[in-house]
Amino acid sequence: MSLPTIAALGTTFALAFAVTALLIPWVMRLSERRGWVQQPGGRRLHARATSNIGGVAIYGGFVAALLLTFALEPWLPRGGFERLRLLLLLLGSTLIFLVMWRDDVVELPPLPKFVAQLAAALIAVGPYLWDHTRYPDVGGQLTEARGIVLTAFKFPFVNQISLWDLSPWLAIGATILWLGWMANTINWSDGIDGLAGGVSLIAALALALNALRQSPPQITIALLPLALAGACAGFLLFNFPPARIFMGDSGAEVLGYVLGVSAIIGGAKLATVLLVLGVPILDVVWLIISRTLAGRSPARGGRDHLHLRLRDMGFSPRQVVLFYYALGASFGLLGILNVAPVVKLAALSLLALIVIVLIGYASRRAAVAS
Repeated sequence: MSLPTIAALGTTFALAFAVTALLIPWVMRLSERRGWVQQPGGRRLHARATSNIGGVAIYGGFVAALLLTFALEPWLPRGGFERLRLLLLLLGSTLIFLVMWRDDVVELPPLPKFVAQLAAALIAVGPYLWDHTRYPDVGGQLTEARGIVLTAFKFPFVNQISLWDLSPWLAIGATILWLGWMANTINWSDGIDGLAGGVSLIAALALALNALRQSPPQITIALLPLALAGACAGFLLFNFPPARIFMGDSGAEVLGYVLGVSAIIGGAKLATVLLVLGVPILDVVWLIISRTLAGRSPARGGRDHLHLRLRDMGFSPRQVVLFYYALGASFGLLGILNVAPVVKLAALSLLALIVIVLIGYASRRAAVAS
């Protein structure tokens, strides 16, 4: 890898980090003046009123770094399809940010937020909604689409499953489901200081490393998760326990949306994301099932999240987030390394077993305590 390429990668991360970190003090002062803060009490364990619009700084840092990558195109050229996808990403993430920022300020009902997630996913799909043509890539293979579309994925022991061979609308539906799932997974994990930002940082770095280890390296693809990782790192300076600012829905949903897009445009690296975010993803599955069986809305908040139950069991916020970091980094490493599919399947199974055992144990402890 050449020195200019390394410099471009490092500058992208550094700019996102710096802009995010520099914006946060201003965001905190603005929040205090406008009353955009979360008061302690109830499920909230912080000791004083704390700004909940840290997503403004995350979005600002990420967008600044992403715009920088366009300025680097004379040295790191992009194809037209990739450029289109990044523009669609900017539009979709901006919509998510604006609606969720409004929710952070005035607390919107669920419907507008759901509509915003759906609209952002449709924006990401872009022209592929009406143009299902497959276009040739640089090698002449018909693998390109005009939009961000989950066209195929692999399972261990079976050949690659091509969604657009089955139906273009199946590919569109899978894309919408994946992006919505990722946005909500990060948002629902944002219940303890440093958790959502930290696991997103690990996932973004894993996606960047995965892109760089391809042959040839996907340099321009790696710039996207690196921009996100830099924004997460800058935010964690102020959000690692004890937090001085919260990211709010405007930060968490943007992180999940961009991670979901990064996994698709990097060549459907879903296994990497599933391994890194296995704990919060499985926790979301558990919450949806358990709340539905109990006759509750899955979207309604509560203290039944795994990270909150671990907190109630006596673990400190730092212990909980470091546990999540360790699992995410350890299993995410398998998503980067060139290991056999059966090893990745075994890792996913082991991760699922760990989470199921933890959830079961925490649930029993909570039942006994009540």
